[in-house]
Amino acid sequence: MNNKIKKNLGWTVLLLVSFIPAFLWFFIGNGKIQLFTDPVHSLGQIFGLVGMTMFALTFVLSMRLRFIEDVFGGLDKVYAVHGILGGTSLMMILFHPIFLVLNFFPNQINIAMKYLLPSSNWPVNFGLIALLGMILLIFITLFTKIKYNKWKFSHEFLGLVFIFAAIHIFLVRGSVSIDNIFPGYYLYATIVSVIGIGAFVYSLFLRKKKSLVYVIESINEKGDCFDIYMTPKVKPLLYKSGQFIFARFYSRGLPREAHPFSIASKSNSNKLNIAVKKLGDFTKEIGKISVGDEVLIEGPYGRFNSGKGKDQIWIAAGIGITPFIGMAADLENSDSKNKIDLYYISRSRDFIKEEIFSEIPRKNKSFRFIKWESDIKGRISAEDIKKISGKLDDKEFFICGPEKFKEDFISKLVESGIKPEEIHWEEFELR
Repeated sequence: MNNKIKKNLGWTVLLLVSFIPAFLWFFIGNGKIQLFTDPVHSLGQIFGLVGMTMFALTFVLSMRLRFIEDVFGGLDKVYAVHGILGGTSLMMILFHPIFLVLNFFPNQINIAMKYLLPSSNWPVNFGLIALLGMILLIFITLFTKIKYNKWKFSHEFLGLVFIFAAIHIFLVRGSVSIDNIFPGYYLYATIVSVIGIGAFVYSLFLRKKKSLVYVIESINEKGDCFDIYMTPKVKPLLYKSGQFIFARFYSRGLPREAHPFSIASKSNSNKLNIAVKKLGDFTKEIGKISVGDEVLIEGPYGRFNSGKGKDQIWIAAGIGITPFIGMAADLENSDSKNKIDLYYISRSRDFIKEEIFSEIPRKNKSFRFIKWESDIKGRISAEDIKKISGKLDDKEFFICGPEKFKEDFISKLVESGIKPEEIHWEEFELR
């Protein structure tokens, strides 16, 4: 099954599950009757139930489960789905109180306000708290630039928001929640609540227990980049070059949250290598790590190194070279006949681990290493690559680098006739 079919199937399953309460309400509950007698109120009911189901599914997507990653083609793609589903869930939940009170306008505004403002009715208050909390936390995610550790801490409160929403759907009284919305309403609400809370608890507390303990063996600092080697304390990580991990450093002065890093070592190497450039809030503090410090490693994740057997073009900009280091090292003993051209783009003449890429063509004639000094040659274009590597429409492209660079270059490739499914990249801004 190809990736596009799997992704479409994944979306289909998510949407079908999300709309289960709508199907139950319409086909076996009172939906048919209420649809004609009180359509606005009925829509309010169904928006709330569907929104709550989608909310629970966002926690499932956050569990970083391998089979879900396989379906959507990588963890970065799963988080994109997570974001879309979360935003849709918020809209559904926003429509829930709006449609419930529309019938009270304009003649019975006092009754409407009981649904929309805090009062002595605590079952309704729990719903209001959940709604306002969700709006605030999603606003922080989409429209603020707070530090990653503070954002991650704030994002964890979504679990508490979900619990308030679950309390609301069990305690609220009246036709909104009586069991005859559809037979088994409270059973369904229980299942959704258990799934959402269970997935949240797993992500926050239990997933960390699956991490492997590594110890920092050496640190090589060159300019603003740190080359870090780690060895397993007990059990080594099994991975494929080009994948990435979440690393949680237990070093004095560093926050304890996990951050994603591309693996820079060849497949299943006992020594795990990452290259870290001082770019963000966390990586600017990476110099505080020391030899002997422990690191919790979670992973591996990603489907970056997943070619289809065609000739390939690798394009790396700056620190985006890291996944290609291990992928290139794997080629030393490879018998593949596919031709691979690596374009390494840097503004300066400081090319990380240039010696590795220069050595490999001596052992594997199918690999070529092309340095591109952008401050001398200018920005690389699809036409530049075509002049060196020949026609492009029979090749696969693997791109890693700053987000703006990736977006611009992918657009250029598509404009030049390359099919999007032949272009591979991963997002590391997982917010």
